[in-house]
Amino acid sequence: MLKGSWELRDTARGALERSLAAVRRRALNRTDICDHLETLFVECLAVRPALIVELGSGDGESTFVLERVAKLWDSSLVSVDIEDRAEVGSYAKRRFVKSDDIAFAAAFPSWCAAQGLPTAIDILFIDTSHLYEHTGAEIKSWFPYLAPRCKVVFHDTNLREVFNRKDGSTGRGWDNERGVIRAIEDWFGVAFDETKDFVLEKNGWLIRHWRHCNGLMIMDRYF
Repeated sequence: MLKGSWELRDTARGALERSLAAVRRRALNRTDICDHLETLFVECLAVRPALIVELGSGDGESTFVLERVAKLWDSSLVSVDIEDRAEVGSYAKRRFVKSDDIAFAAAFPSWCAAQGLPTAIDILFIDTSHLYEHTGAEIKSWFPYLAPRCKVVFHDTNLREVFNRKDGSTGRGWDNERGVIRAIEDWFGVAFDETKDFVLEKNGWLIRHWRHCNGLMIMDRYF
Protein backbone atom coordinates (compact mmCIF):
# COMPACT_ATOMS: atom_id res chain seq x y z
CA MET A 1 0.00 0.00 0.00
CA LEU A 2 2.83 2.38 0.85
CA LYS A 3 4.45 1.69 -2.51
CA GLY A 4 1.15 2.37 -4.26
CA SER A 5 0.72 5.72 -2.50
CA TRP A 6 4.21 6.78 -3.54
CA GLU A 7 3.51 5.74 -7.12
CA LEU A 8 0.32 7.81 -7.10
CA ARG A 9 2.16 10.77 -5.64
CA ASP A 10 4.90 10.51 -8.26
CA THR A 11 2.30 10.31 -11.01
CA ALA A 12 0.58 13.46 -9.74
CA ARG A 13 3.90 15.27 -9.42
CA GLY A 14 4.82 14.31 -12.97
CA ALA A 15 1.49 15.58 -14.31
CA LEU A 16 1.93 18.87 -12.50
CA GLU A 17 5.47 19.32 -13.79
CA ARG A 18 4.38 18.60 -17.36
CA SER A 19 1.52 21.05 -17.09
CA LEU A 20 3.74 23.79 -15.69
CA ALA A 21 6.29 23.20 -18.44
CA ALA A 22 3.54 23.47 -21.05
CA VAL A 23 2.32 26.75 -19.56
CA ARG A 24 5.85 28.14 -19.56
CA ARG A 25 6.29 27.18 -23.21
CA ARG A 26 3.00 28.87 -24.06
CA ALA A 27 4.13 32.02 -22.25
CA LEU A 28 7.10 32.34 -24.61
CA ASN A 29 4.67 33.60 -27.27
CA ARG A 30 4.46 37.36 -26.86
CA THR A 31 0.78 38.10 -26.34
CA ASP A 32 -1.18 40.60 -24.28
CA ILE A 33 -1.34 38.15 -21.35
CA CYS A 34 1.81 36.02 -21.70
CA ASP A 35 3.50 37.40 -18.57
CA HIS A 36 0.57 36.27 -16.43
CA LEU A 37 0.07 32.71 -17.61
CA GLU A 38 2.35 31.05 -15.06
CA THR A 39 0.94 33.22 -12.27
CA LEU A 40 -2.58 32.26 -13.31
CA PHE A 41 -1.67 28.56 -13.32
CA VAL A 42 0.03 28.56 -9.92
CA GLU A 43 -2.61 30.71 -8.25
CA CYS A 44 -5.54 28.68 -9.54
CA LEU A 45 -3.86 25.34 -8.87
CA ALA A 46 -3.72 26.15 -5.16
CA VAL A 47 -7.51 26.47 -4.91
CA ARG A 48 -8.36 22.83 -5.73
CA PRO A 49 -11.51 24.00 -7.53
CA ALA A 50 -14.62 22.01 -8.31
CA LEU A 51 -15.92 24.63 -10.75
CA ILE A 52 -14.01 27.20 -12.82
CA VAL A 53 -15.85 29.80 -14.89
CA GLU A 54 -14.02 31.66 -17.64
CA LEU A 55 -15.71 34.76 -19.04
CA GLY A 56 -13.97 35.48 -22.34
CA SER A 57 -11.92 32.77 -24.06
CA GLY A 58 -10.47 34.90 -26.85
CA ASP A 59 -7.61 33.16 -28.63
CA GLY A 60 -7.40 30.54 -25.90
CA GLU A 61 -4.50 31.76 -23.77
CA SER A 62 -6.40 31.68 -20.49
CA THR A 63 -8.29 28.57 -21.61
CA PHE A 64 -4.98 26.77 -22.12
CA VAL A 65 -3.98 27.48 -18.51
CA LEU A 66 -7.36 26.88 -16.89
CA GLU A 67 -7.80 23.56 -18.69
CA ARG A 68 -4.55 22.32 -17.21
CA VAL A 69 -5.57 23.40 -13.73
CA ALA A 70 -8.95 21.73 -14.21
CA LYS A 71 -7.42 18.49 -15.47
CA LEU A 72 -5.08 18.20 -12.49
CA TRP A 73 -8.00 18.55 -10.05
CA ASP A 74 -10.62 16.86 -12.28
CA SER A 75 -12.58 20.13 -12.18
CA SER A 76 -15.37 21.32 -14.44
CA LEU A 77 -14.57 24.34 -16.62
CA VAL A 78 -17.27 26.56 -18.11
CA SER A 79 -16.10 28.98 -20.80
CA VAL A 80 -18.41 31.76 -22.00
CA ASP A 81 -17.74 33.96 -25.02
CA ILE A 82 -19.86 36.02 -27.38
CA GLU A 83 -17.87 34.52 -30.26
CA ASP A 84 -17.59 30.82 -31.06
CA ARG A 85 -14.48 29.79 -29.14
CA ALA A 86 -15.31 26.14 -28.64
CA GLU A 87 -12.28 25.06 -30.66
CA VAL A 88 -9.66 26.82 -28.50
CA GLY A 89 -9.95 24.12 -25.83
CA SER A 90 -9.68 20.34 -25.75
CA TYR A 91 -10.36 19.36 -22.12
CA ALA A 92 -13.18 16.81 -21.89
CA LYS A 93 -14.86 18.52 -18.92
CA ARG A 94 -14.85 21.96 -20.50
CA ARG A 95 -18.29 23.21 -21.50
CA PHE A 96 -18.36 26.12 -23.94
CA VAL A 97 -21.32 28.50 -24.02
CA LYS A 98 -21.66 30.95 -26.92
CA SER A 99 -23.51 33.85 -25.30
CA ASP A 100 -23.27 37.31 -23.86
CA ASP A 101 -22.03 36.55 -20.38
CA ILE A 102 -24.48 38.92 -18.67
CA ALA A 103 -27.44 37.24 -20.37
CA PHE A 104 -26.07 33.80 -19.52
CA ALA A 105 -25.59 34.74 -15.86
CA ALA A 106 -29.35 35.00 -15.42
CA ALA A 107 -29.77 31.40 -16.60
CA PHE A 108 -26.67 30.04 -14.86
CA PRO A 109 -28.33 28.19 -11.94
CA SER A 110 -30.85 26.38 -14.13
CA TRP A 111 -28.17 25.64 -16.74
CA CYS A 112 -25.89 24.16 -14.06
CA ALA A 113 -28.74 22.03 -12.72
CA ALA A 114 -29.36 20.66 -16.22
CA GLN A 115 -25.65 19.95 -16.64
CA GLY A 116 -25.28 18.33 -13.22
CA LEU A 117 -22.83 21.01 -12.09
CA PRO A 118 -22.54 22.92 -8.81
CA THR A 119 -23.44 26.61 -8.98
CA ALA A 120 -20.78 27.72 -6.49
CA ILE A 121 -17.83 29.13 -8.48
CA ASP A 122 -14.40 28.50 -6.97
CA ILE A 123 -12.44 30.40 -9.64
CA LEU A 124 -13.90 33.18 -11.78
CA PHE A 125 -11.74 34.54 -14.61
CA ILE A 126 -12.92 37.72 -16.40
CA ASP A 127 -11.42 38.95 -19.67
CA THR A 128 -14.21 40.22 -21.95
CA SER A 129 -15.09 43.65 -23.35
CA HIS A 130 -12.97 45.66 -20.86
CA LEU A 131 -15.70 48.31 -20.83
CA TYR A 132 -16.72 50.00 -17.60
CA GLU A 133 -20.47 49.37 -17.77
CA HIS A 134 -20.06 45.77 -18.90
CA THR A 135 -17.48 44.96 -16.24
CA GLY A 136 -19.71 46.45 -13.57
CA ALA A 137 -22.61 44.34 -14.79
CA GLU A 138 -20.39 41.23 -14.74
CA ILE A 139 -19.47 41.86 -11.12
CA LYS A 140 -23.12 42.32 -10.11
CA SER A 141 -24.28 39.32 -12.15
CA TRP A 142 -21.57 36.76 -11.37
CA PHE A 143 -20.28 37.57 -7.87
CA PRO A 144 -23.46 36.20 -6.21
CA TYR A 145 -22.49 32.75 -7.54
CA LEU A 146 -19.04 32.77 -5.94
CA ALA A 147 -18.21 30.16 -3.33
CA PRO A 148 -17.59 31.54 0.19
CA ARG A 149 -13.86 30.98 -0.32
CA CYS A 150 -12.95 31.72 -3.89
CA LYS A 151 -10.56 33.40 -6.30
CA VAL A 152 -11.46 36.06 -8.90
CA VAL A 153 -9.04 37.06 -11.65
CA PHE A 154 -9.37 40.15 -13.86
CA HIS A 155 -7.12 40.75 -16.85
CA ASP A 156 -6.63 44.20 -18.44
CA THR A 157 -6.74 46.17 -15.21
CA ASN A 158 -4.00 48.43 -16.60
CA LEU A 159 -4.98 48.60 -20.26
CA ARG A 160 -2.97 51.09 -22.32
CA GLU A 161 -2.51 51.98 -25.99
CA VAL A 162 1.04 50.63 -25.61
CA PHE A 163 1.79 48.08 -22.90
CA ASN A 164 5.06 46.73 -21.53
CA ARG A 165 6.06 43.15 -20.89
CA LYS A 166 8.59 42.01 -18.28
CA ASP A 167 11.19 41.28 -20.96
CA GLY A 168 11.12 44.92 -22.10
CA SER A 169 9.09 44.31 -25.24
CA THR A 170 5.93 46.28 -25.96
CA GLY A 171 2.57 45.55 -27.54
CA ARG A 172 -0.41 47.44 -28.86
CA GLY A 173 -3.47 47.84 -26.69
CA TRP A 174 -6.18 50.49 -26.49
CA ASP A 175 -7.49 53.11 -24.10
CA ASN A 176 -10.58 51.75 -22.36
CA GLU A 177 -10.75 54.77 -20.01
CA ARG A 178 -9.84 52.56 -17.04
CA GLY A 179 -13.00 50.55 -17.63
CA VAL A 180 -12.09 47.37 -15.77
CA ILE A 181 -10.30 48.94 -12.83
CA ARG A 182 -12.98 51.63 -12.40
CA ALA A 183 -15.69 48.99 -12.12
CA ILE A 184 -13.67 47.14 -9.47
CA GLU A 185 -13.10 50.42 -7.63
CA ASP A 186 -16.85 50.99 -7.57
CA TRP A 187 -17.46 47.52 -6.14
CA PHE A 188 -14.97 48.00 -3.29
CA GLY A 189 -15.48 51.72 -2.80
CA VAL A 190 -11.74 52.38 -2.96
CA ALA A 191 -9.33 53.95 -5.46
CA PHE A 192 -6.49 51.90 -6.98
CA ASP A 193 -3.30 52.99 -8.71
CA GLU A 194 -3.16 50.40 -11.45
CA THR A 195 0.19 51.72 -12.71
CA LYS A 196 1.80 50.06 -9.67
CA ASP A 197 2.06 46.57 -8.22
CA PHE A 198 0.26 46.38 -4.89
CA VAL A 199 -1.23 44.14 -2.21
CA LEU A 200 -4.05 45.20 0.08
CA GLU A 201 -6.98 43.86 2.06
CA LYS A 202 -10.53 45.13 1.70
CA ASN A 203 -13.81 43.76 3.04
CA GLY A 204 -12.54 40.22 3.53
CA TRP A 205 -10.67 40.10 0.22
CA LEU A 206 -6.93 39.88 -0.35
CA ILE A 207 -6.32 41.96 -3.48
CA ARG A 208 -3.08 41.71 -5.48
CA HIS A 209 -2.20 43.56 -8.65
CA TRP A 210 0.51 43.23 -11.30
CA ARG A 211 0.86 46.29 -13.55
CA HIS A 212 2.72 44.83 -16.55
CA CYS A 213 1.24 43.15 -19.65
CA ASN A 214 -2.03 45.12 -19.43
CA GLY A 215 -2.44 44.42 -15.74
CA LEU A 216 -3.70 41.44 -13.75
CA MET A 217 -5.70 41.53 -10.51
CA ILE A 218 -6.21 38.47 -8.35
CA MET A 219 -8.69 38.69 -5.50
CA ASP A 220 -9.03 35.99 -2.85
CA ARG A 221 -12.04 35.93 -0.56
CA TYR A 222 -10.68 34.15 2.48
CA PHE A 223 -13.38 34.35 5.15
